[in-house]
Amino acid sequence: MSYDNERFWITFNGEIYNYQELRQELKGLGCSFSTQTDTEVILAAYKIWGEKCLDRFMGMWAFVIYDRHTQEVFAARDRYGIKPLYYYVDLNNDVYFASEIKQFTQIPSWKAQVNGEKALHYLIYSTTDHTDETMFSGVFHIPSGCYFKSKVSELSTVISNNKLRWVKWYAPKEDTFKGSKSDAVQCFRELLVNSVNLHLRSDVPIGSALSGGLDSSAIVCIVNESLRQQSATDLQKTFSSCSIYDKFDERPWMEKVVEKIGVDAHYIYPKVEDVFTQLDHLIWHHDVPYDSQSAFLGYHVFQLAKENKVKVLLNGQGADEYLGGYSQFVGPLMWQYIKHLKFMGLANEIQKGRSFHNYSYSFLFNATKGYLVPRWLKSWGANHQIVSNPALKDINLSAVSFNNLRPYDCIPEQLESLKSVSRLYTFYTPLARYLRWEDRNSMAHSIEARVPFLDHRLVEFTYNLPVNYIQAEGQTKWILREAMKGVLPESIRLRKDKKGFVTPEEIWMKKENPIVFRKKLEESIENSNGLIKNDALLGFDKMVSGDIPFDKRFWRYILFGAWMRRFNLIN
Repeated sequence: MSYDNERFWITFNGEIYNYQELRQELKGLGCSFSTQTDTEVILAAYKIWGEKCLDRFMGMWAFVIYDRHTQEVFAARDRYGIKPLYYYVDLNNDVYFASEIKQFTQIPSWKAQVNGEKALHYLIYSTTDHTDETMFSGVFHIPSGCYFKSKVSELSTVISNNKLRWVKWYAPKEDTFKGSKSDAVQCFRELLVNSVNLHLRSDVPIGSALSGGLDSSAIVCIVNESLRQQSATDLQKTFSSCSIYDKFDERPWMEKVVEKIGVDAHYIYPKVEDVFTQLDHLIWHHDVPYDSQSAFLGYHVFQLAKENKVKVLLNGQGADEYLGGYSQFVGPLMWQYIKHLKFMGLANEIQKGRSFHNYSYSFLFNATKGYLVPRWLKSWGANHQIVSNPALKDINLSAVSFNNLRPYDCIPEQLESLKSVSRLYTFYTPLARYLRWEDRNSMAHSIEARVPFLDHRLVEFTYNLPVNYIQAEGQTKWILREAMKGVLPESIRLRKDKKGFVTPEEIWMKKENPIVFRKKLEESIENSNGLIKNDALLGFDKMVSGDIPFDKRFWRYILFGAWMRRFNLIN
């Protein structure tokens, strides 16, 4: 789209949820509009405010704007990296931007090559998306909350080692909350409801993903209340992945929500045979290997939504990372009590944590010890972890070049506080990986995935809360649980375990189809350019026979080999 007599041109992927409000503000500043789109609002905002327009947007975006008058290119990505923005610089310093890496395969000079270090980080640690590099050598992404700007004539001066010089435009605002817990709960609830309502703006059918957990159930229940207030006649559509195995089936939890509020619920039961019939297809859509069958399940949830003619799907992605959904705030809270010599509070929190979540003493100690030991000892422990990692038996390190086997050394976060832990989980890992899965799975079915928990106002509000407003009374996500009183079924609101969309991978691999999995592992070893050793087969056999515990690393090996083959990376 162009704007201002074809001065500004844009290519845009995403959604600006507050575009209607911005449109009115820009009209007051003299801007005129010929469409009702958020795309035109972006262009007008850039004309008026330049790169500062990014601070005003609420939503998800990756876009590139070209100004014909100044001959400048401006490329920007949203605060949390919900939408992807990749780039590749060829030998002539020509710069290519894309939403998916596979687009670069259409460049005549392109040759796919493995980034050895990132391949090792994936194979050994199951870590991806933690830096601006990808598993393709020479392909990078503009990090979340960053932009790039340059005159076209000066591009060569802002390129170094095939990388662009980007600018970090976003960091969570620091403004410590000083109100009471009840004040915080009220504010949190209002922000979440407002975010969901903004995310419901659409001129196409909207549905919700329902996993049975706290986050997605909260979204579904808030959506239902919003639709009721609007006197909507159609029931909200929900889409869920289930399992034939009770241990992995979340349907009973989903149905508690369905029964409480009344929705048009749809369920799908992915099967093990689908894993391999669709493997190449999924690898192609994901660009790089995913590392969990959760991505496989997500693909089928979006497929189910498409079959039911839903074009936008809301889900609970993003809440875990800043609300302590992985129990990552247990350590900071324990440390806060210890540091301030509040041993009665510490004892009370330990007792309630053991009661509510069944935390063991060893878990509580391990969660806290990182805050008790000096940095040099942490570094020693990280090196020891490398040596003891079982994947090292299967990997031929001499097959690729690498500088550092420790994937987190490049991350500038010292895990010493709630805020540092939030930044790590939200901006580096694991959220970046999960958002990529979500984007690929949704786009594979031409569906827009929306994540109300990543409204920056809500994230920043929570980011500035005291740790005992988030991890409290032995409960993870305490503030969300309190905010959802009267909204969620009590059994969901006080749910102690957490699964999400999970697969019976161990059953599939060890009991239902070990022969097929082993054959795929053999193929991957052959396709890995010598990176995965035959020792992996011995480990797989021991796992199947029960001599060693179940380990997902063999699934990563299979995916890696499939990726090598699918993108012609085999020498």
